[in-house]
Amino acid sequence: MDKKTLLAVVFSVVIIVGGMLLQQTFFPAKKPAAATTTQQTTTQQPAQGQQPAQGQAAAAPAAGGQATTGQAAAQGPTGGVTPVPVDASQGGSPTAGQVVVRETDLYRLSFTADGGTLSSVQLKRFKNVNGTLVDMVLLPKDGKSADLPFGISFGDHKAAQLKEPFALRETSDGTQSVFEFSKAYFSPTGVPFTLRKAYVFYRDEYLFELRVTIENSVNDVPALDFGGYSYSLSIGPQIGPPYHKLDGRNELRSYAYWADAKRQDPRVGMGAMKELDKRVTWAGIVGKYFTAIAVPDATQYRLVFDSRKLVDGFDRSVVSFQRPALKSAKSTDAFRFYMGPMKKDILARYNSADKNRFAVSDLHADGVVTSSILIGWLAQLLQWVLEFFYLLIPNYGVAIILLTLFTKVVFLPMTFKSSESTAKMAALNPKMAEIRARLKDKPEKMNQEIAALYKREKVSPLSGCLPLLLQLPIFFALYNLLSTHFALRGALFIPGWIPDLAAPESVLDFGFTIPLVNWTSLRLLPLIMLGTQLLSGKFTQPTGAGQQQSGAQMKLMTYALPIVFLFILYDMPSGLVLYWTVQNILSTAQQMYINHRKKVKDAQVGAAVAVKK
Repeated sequence: MDKKTLLAVVFSVVIIVGGMLLQQTFFPAKKPAAATTTQQTTTQQPAQGQQPAQGQAAAAPAAGGQATTGQAAAQGPTGGVTPVPVDASQGGSPTAGQVVVRETDLYRLSFTADGGTLSSVQLKRFKNVNGTLVDMVLLPKDGKSADLPFGISFGDHKAAQLKEPFALRETSDGTQSVFEFSKAYFSPTGVPFTLRKAYVFYRDEYLFELRVTIENSVNDVPALDFGGYSYSLSIGPQIGPPYHKLDGRNELRSYAYWADAKRQDPRVGMGAMKELDKRVTWAGIVGKYFTAIAVPDATQYRLVFDSRKLVDGFDRSVVSFQRPALKSAKSTDAFRFYMGPMKKDILARYNSADKNRFAVSDLHADGVVTSSILIGWLAQLLQWVLEFFYLLIPNYGVAIILLTLFTKVVFLPMTFKSSESTAKMAALNPKMAEIRARLKDKPEKMNQEIAALYKREKVSPLSGCLPLLLQLPIFFALYNLLSTHFALRGALFIPGWIPDLAAPESVLDFGFTIPLVNWTSLRLLPLIMLGTQLLSGKFTQPTGAGQQQSGAQMKLMTYALPIVFLFILYDMPSGLVLYWTVQNILSTAQQMYINHRKKVKDAQVGAAVAVKK
């Protein structure tokens, strides 16, 4: 890298860092408060009875305290025995597979009696491209999933989830609805207890609560201890919406948690698993536009992030909370969950107690939304401009075009100056070539004379490339904005062609995948982008006898680079490709005008010289 380019890069970095400092000075972020917890675990009197050794089998007693014939305990996750559900004859059970559908203002919920879980959590205000509601619960197509969201397993996270039918009792006061699922069990030591799962929903909240209660009616400890854990509660196996593939661009799945007053990444790749033994404010599964966040209470759970593939062709993303062994006859653990859009304005409601129904404060759930450290401030500024144009013309495709035009106009004076400087530098090339040839054995003297020539002719070698490099932060900020801005999801530009600016458009599905490039569809917009970039390269080719670039380099910039961009942007969101296409068109028009103005000026200079002669 020569000195000119190095200085230009340094100037770009100064602009980025300077913008960050200005943002911190005039718009300082709130200092994160200490992590707060939700509802504390409730405990009752400790049990008095002695527990048998781990792994000892026990028969479940009947109502009179005697063992029921044939009611054997099953093997547990750590080689012990699991609790045994009470027979239907001892109190009755709902029909297996029963599904109850209920709605709030924001959710359409499908509860299943089997295990008292949720098989569907649809978001009523967000739709897929095909018009169906976004479902935050994504299951394998063949239905072979071993787990369901909010399922409970006795023991650690690897134990089988409870599948027995639970009884449902509902209460509602118009704003709050409680769905309580309950099931009676016998512990491995024969102690009867009831497991209750109470879901609490408010009509207008994306945050809801799940209270898990284990209660013994005779004040005896159920002795649920499997390797140090009583039960595990999980969210998974995957969050929606459905996707074609997790390419990290159009869709992704990752994990995050908030601890020590900051957002942290457990760095768990697909196919891997990681356990975390620390207190967290929240832990979540993160998609591109939607997220599922779990907020535990004050109990010291062991947290597990699990992306192991248990079903071929299905990517799992599961977060489990492993609860320590019970030490009381009754315990209630309260978890809160957020399943919805990854929008800061919604997530930030849970930083102030007066802005949400659960009176939660300092949750920092909005920390799940990330932005670039270097250009986040610039992307936010461009987002404001984009939203302004959208208010003028409510079509985000048109708003992107106007935003691209806006950035071009802002940099237009610098572009003209760059063009003029490039022309002056080209005029000086013969003199510079003469100096280099004359003083090729005296590099220090050569540099001094070239510097003197620049000063005498009032030309800066940086003025040609600096404006172009200063636009790099704008490009990266727009790339960040148009790839992740939530409002672009499902935003229609041209009916029948570009129905979603956050997804790649398609005019024809191949029905197969092209090897190496992994293309599955014919996309028209990237091909238009390629044509406009080739056209732009033709008009912006540097000319002149003093041009130092070789013909091969010229062809590389003019033809090879646009093809490289085609492969890079082919499967990218159409909003980003639209920006790049419009950028090429405007650059071509701008260069045509600059070339015309140069011809007119050269003609005027030639005419003036002819008159003097």
